Amino acid sequence: MTALISKNIDIHLQAGDIFFGKAPTIIKTLLGSCVALTVWHEQLQIGGICHYLIVQTEHPINDTDIEMDSYRYASPALKYLHKNMTKYAPVSEYEICIFGGSNMYASVISPTIGESNVAFAQNWLTRHKLTCKKSDVLGNICRTISFDLSNGKIFLQRYQHES
Repeated sequence: MTALISKNIDIHLQAGDIFFGKAPTIIKTLLGSCVALTVWHEQLQIGGICHYLIVQTEHPINDTDIEMDSYRYASPALKYLHKNMTKYAPVSEYEICIFGGSNMYASVISPTIGESNVAFAQNWLTRHKLTCKKSDVLGNICRTISFDLSNGKIFLQRYQHES
């Protein structure tokens, strides 16, 4: 989903969804092993969030024809955010935060899905010479976040995961 919204609206992002828009908008999502990366520009009061599930795809994705369904994967989701960020301001002017990446399942593989998701986001930041303002990642908890594009505030709630 993408649009520049001009009226007050709440957006509820599901896994694999993405949003970029302007205030007044509040974006909410629930995270486990998925990762949400938020971007916000204070002066313009615009921002976005992606909620990706996994790092790798089963099939290569054509950069010129990214379908909405592909945003469940880290690379196209972050490319979408980057593309929208650069439409309005240099990416270095945005505040960026990362959430999620928990180990939600008894896993014998290493790295876990959550660890791979977090590492991808951190590598993406490094590649673009960006810093993370706030992060709450890894562990074995669920998280909900509410992201207010009017002021950039993110309300984080943590829930203990029961195995």
